[in-house]
Amino acid sequence: MSVPNSTAIMPGRAVSAPDFAVFYEENYCKVFSYLMKKILNRSDAEDLTGEVFLYCYSHYDTFDPGKSSITTWLYLIVNSRLKNYYRDKKEHLDIGEMENYLFEEAAEMDKAVYLEQLRDKIAACLDKLPERQREIIVLRYFREMDYSLIAEKLGLTVGNIRVILSRALDKLEKDFTDFK
Repeated sequence: MSVPNSTAIMPGRAVSAPDFAVFYEENYCKVFSYLMKKILNRSDAEDLTGEVFLYCYSHYDTFDPGKSSITTWLYLIVNSRLKNYYRDKKEHLDIGEMENYLFEEAAEMDKAVYLEQLRDKIAACLDKLPERQREIIVLRYFREMDYSLIAEKLGLTVGNIRVILSRALDKLEKDFTDFK
């Protein structure tokens, strides 16, 4: 989308069309992607992105680089328009639906916290393993390599890889259950 000459739309404005065109080209995809993640509706995200840049174009001469970066200014506008969008689209939930929604949100947050703690616990237990055992676990379970590829990579036999992995898993299980 090209930006028309500023004097054709707003006579007497100090906006430089080439400057705004560069600003638009550099930021359009970022703003659209950001809004798509927030709204999850392509048509609404496109409309809102257009509104944001129309506002930016009409107020481009008010931007003060001494107060903030142009990206900060842009995202202040984006978030303001996004709040307006949510307010305009707001549907009223009854108390029961709101309560269910809040419980679901709390459960998701609890799950996220639990998963983060679990990841930390697993990482700490993996750090206790000898390097060779840790490497074989990573190759087998995180990189999903089969035994023959691991054996080839490490210069060991498949049988040796299985024995080392079995011992590593036993140690990992013990460390994991003993972890405090």
